[in-house]
Order: sequence, then C-alpha cells, then structure tokens
Amino acid sequence: MQTYDTIYGQITAPDWSDDLIVRSLSVLGEWSYLEQQILARLVRKGDVLWDGGAFLGTFGIGVAQIAGRSGQSLARLVAIEPGAELRPFLANNLQRNATCDHMLVACAVGSAAGLLVPADVLAGNHGALAYHTTDKADEETPVVDCLPMWHLRERYGDYDILKLDVEGMEVEALKGDFEFIRDRKPLIWAECNEAMSSLLLLEALVAAGYAPHYLAFPAFRQANFHAQIDLPYPMAYEAALLAAPPDRLAQLDVSGLGEEIIVKSVTTSWDLRQALWATPRWAQPAWTTASRAELIALLGHLTRGDSLGAFHKYQGVYK
Repeated sequence: MQTYDTIYGQITAPDWSDDLIVRSLSVLGEWSYLEQQILARLVRKGDVLWDGGAFLGTFGIGVAQIAGRSGQSLARLVAIEPGAELRPFLANNLQRNATCDHMLVACAVGSAAGLLVPADVLAGNHGALAYHTTDKADEETPVVDCLPMWHLRERYGDYDILKLDVEGMEVEALKGDFEFIRDRKPLIWAECNEAMSSLLLLEALVAAGYAPHYLAFPAFRQANFHAQIDLPYPMAYEAALLAAPPDRLAQLDVSGLGEEIIVKSVTTSWDLRQALWATPRWAQPAWTTASRAELIALLGHLTRGDSLGAFHKYQGVYK
C-alpha cells in the first residue's frame, strides 16, 4: 500500500508504480482534476452523485470537495466499484476525504443481473480494466456481480448525476435504467474514447431525449497540486460526453480554468467522429511550444507524408 499527499487529502493506493493514475497522484498530487472542476460547476445543492467505476475515488471526492466549497454541496456520493482489490483503498479514501454522506457499492453495472469476469489489464493502466459476461462461477475464475441500475436505485435511492467510466459498458449501464433516464433526465457524464462503444453511447443518449455535448480536457494540469513543471505527457487529453436538461447545460462554464478545453455539441455519429479526430490525445514535446504558423507547417508535411530527413536530403542540406 502507498499513501500520497494530494489535492484531495491523503489518498491510499495499491503499489502499482507502473499505473498512469497512481503515477499522476504520486507526481502531480491529482488525477484529471480539470474534469472534476468542470462537473462540479454543474452540481446543485442536494444532488446525489453516483460514481460508476470509482477506482480510487478521486473523481467523486474531487467533485464533492469542489462543489462544497462553492456552496453546492452534494447530499450523497455513491461510489460503485467492481474491483475487489481496489475496494479497501476506495473505502479508506472515501472515509478520509469525502465531504458529504457517502457509501461504497461493490458491483458492476450493466443491462441485467449476472456475472462478469475481468479481461486483461492494459499495461500501465489498471483503471482501464474491462469485464465480459460469464455463466461460470468457480474458485479458479474470479467473478464480480453485475446489477442493473434500476435494482441499485431500489436499494439506495435515485441519482441526480451519473458518472460512467466503465470501460465500454456505458450503453449496457444505460439500458439497465433507461426509462428512469429518459423520463427524469439526470445529468450524465460518461467517458468517451475512439471506440464504437462511444458512438453507440451517443445514440443511446439521443434516444433518451438528450442533446449531448462533447468535452475534452488535459489529463494533467499545468497548475497541478505539486507545482510540477514536467508533466507525465506534454499533452494528453481525456474526453467525456455530457448529457443534461437544457437548464443544467446552461450552467456549463469552462472559463478561467487555465487550460484549453474543447466543448462541442454532438448529436450525430459524424459530429462525434469529427470531435474525436480533432482532440489531441498525445503530442511530441516540440509541438506544444510551436507557434501557430509552425504547427500549420508541420500539419502540411504530415498530410503530404513528408519526413524531416528526406526533406533535408532533398534540399541538399545533408550530403
């Protein structure tokens, strides 16, 4: 077990030195804090936030802390996490740092009750652990319970804000409470990646009567808690789909956060594909300090398939 001094307070985590989120907590003292700042501005006093795919709890804890400081305190934070090895750390982090009533729910969320087995963990990213369904439950196969959100609401009450970061199962989670979502229109904040599952998620949100927005934001802030100048990556963006009633969307404000944040209305697959295409998921260090003219020149070379070495040789600079 490791304990880190962070913007959230003391956060405990497994000894995963290769994990991106744990490294960010260790080096910067935070993880994707801009995301939490953006969502916290949409919180209304007395809201109940369900954090689907809570991992170490920093998302829900961060939103609760930020919203509380602005006088819009959450009534309750429900952290939903299927990973058995994570839950002791999550429980400890919630107990230490959550600024509202909170609880931990040990399950995955899907369209129906059942069992899931974990797929392979991506190297360096335990937070990207995905699951798939199974009919087996034996000692050699680790399984987790999967429950639909309507079932969880019967146990724990309704939610006003639903965050989903469940590694491609977001649509299945929505199916598990579609009528409530369609009729009550809770605010939904869902992870969005370059994957078919994100396109299907957009379709599901539109079918539920939303006019979603796409937001992309740096995972690592320049103004990070530990004031580190050297970031783990010079430019790396996370992205989310935001769905909410018009009056809630009117509260959306990304100004004054000190970073370049992308906000686009997306109602079709083409809209989302374009938004994802124009999102900087990674960058070479030299690109981040280039001028606008230099970037346009680089884009021109990349579009034509030019290489620097071939260009110099052609120009006779190198013999």
